[in-house]
Amino acid sequence: SFFRLRRGRHTLVAMVYPGPAPDEVEKFCSRQRDYRQHGLRVPRIDRVLGSQVVLQEDLGDLLLQRAWRLAGIAERQRLLDGCRRILGRLAAVPPRLAGARLDAARRKWEMDFFIGHFLPRFPVPAINRERLRAGLHRLAEASGAEETFAHRDFHSRNLLLLKGELAMVDFQDSLLAPRYYDLVSLAFDSYLDLGSLRGRLFANLVPWGDDRELRQVRLTALQHNIKALGTFAFQM
Repeated sequence: SFFRLRRGRHTLVAMVYPGPAPDEVEKFCSRQRDYRQHGLRVPRIDRVLGSQVVLQEDLGDLLLQRAWRLAGIAERQRLLDGCRRILGRLAAVPPRLAGARLDAARRKWEMDFFIGHFLPRFPVPAINRERLRAGLHRLAEASGAEETFAHRDFHSRNLLLLKGELAMVDFQDSLLAPRYYDLVSLAFDSYLDLGSLRGRLFANLVPWGDDRELRQVRLTALQHNIKALGTFAFQM
């Protein structure tokens, strides 16, 4: 749970775990240090209270999701350019700092999770579940090797705009993922449709007509969004 606390004229955000969670608190603090050491804007930690509460910088309420809707075309382009810079810095973080891997086995588990939770709520007539499962497992393998440090939830509700600068939250579960995983998380965001400006996030692929790389972007996006559909169905 998160609470905004007032201290004189300043505010802090308290991140409160439901019970003592020393490992989770340590993971959050360690990841926060890694991000800041590599020039990635995340909230500063004010202090840690025991093994349950982390007091941190208040980044405000202006999510990228809302900032995008308020912005004109020039500001939207500037925001996307800022996101591209963040993506570049994330990809430059040494892989050894990732605490976990989004490997093919884990991605296949996500496809099984989709089948188990989405299809019962939204059944498709005459579907062969085993054939679908085999196809989704092939997709999980085609998404590429996990080789790049990734935020994992890089989308418009985890990016905030503070004094014109983009900052990230919910970064504690960073891991090694396929190369384009963070990019497609935002480019094909479940919460924000970037429309015709989407290609600005991977403009370097378009002029050269590198079909293999664009295909990899699309495969990764497809796997990521099928995974998201399974998550949303489970939450419902």
